[in-house]
Amino acid sequence: IQAYRQTFSSGIVMSGPTVVTEVLQTAATFAISSQEAAMAEGKQKYTTLLILTDGAVSDVAATVRCINEIKNAPLSIVIVGIGSADFSDMQFLDDQSSNIDIAQFVEFNKHKHDSASLINATLEEIPTQLVNYFQRHGILPNPPFQMEEADIVVEAEEEEIHVTIDFGADGNTMSVPSGGIYIPPGAY
Repeated sequence: IQAYRQTFSSGIVMSGPTVVTEVLQTAATFAISSQEAAMAEGKQKYTTLLILTDGAVSDVAATVRCINEIKNAPLSIVIVGIGSADFSDMQFLDDQSSNIDIAQFVEFNKHKHDSASLINATLEEIPTQLVNYFQRHGILPNPPFQMEEADIVVEAEEEEIHVTIDFGADGNTMSVPSGGIYIPPGAY
């Protein structure tokens, strides 16, 4: 949520229409190819797609069709509605007639003062969706994997760049990389 807030404090404005079908299809394709690659290595993989939106989907019928088309992908879809829009149309995600449920809608405002409730509502259906996917496809869990601490390889990290964020007397944000030079907005 913090990343969401930072993105929108930059001045970006969300607007309609809200069309998610292409995102859903792309995520399903990615999930399928990732699972196939993992299986080839004797591993398993399952994908969760999180969509944050400020409005209800524009074409409910197209979205339902898309979800039904991709329901056999190793994928859970969580859509979180943020803001004051009327999200009542999004209930279709939880009321689908399909016996395979891969989608969950969570209205952020109903949980905005209780982070534990938001986390629970967002993640609530994923374990069941994951288990159901593997059971439908006859995929048994891999045996437990034991690893000794000596077997854990820690790769060198990329060099970190320290950024300090200060607020000037006028309230504008000043961001100065360590050792850098601050150039006030409008001076360049």
